[in-house]
Amino acid sequence: MKSRGVRAGGRSIGLLIIALLVAGISGSILSYFLAGLFPLGPVRDFFFKSVQVGIPTFTLNLGFANLTLGISFAVTTFVIILLIMAIYLWFRF
Repeated sequence: MKSRGVRAGGRSIGLLIIALLVAGISGSILSYFLAGLFPLGPVRDFFFKSVQVGIPTFTLNLGFANLTLGISFAVTTFVIILLIMAIYLWFRF
């Protein structure tokens, strides 16, 4: 019986998306909690300072309705490390 899910080399794309979401959330939580353990300085800035990446919010006023769109991500070093680990593990297993 054939599987109907989208697959890449026998691996499920849905599993990759879930793994990336979990890795991103885990990296953000880890950065938030570990930031309090490090003293102020360049090491703390490197690991825990977030960079906002995304599309700024924009509002479309149609007269009878307002539509606001936008998305942004706060990226830290731990988020990048965990995302790379998730991708590696997805390809490896």
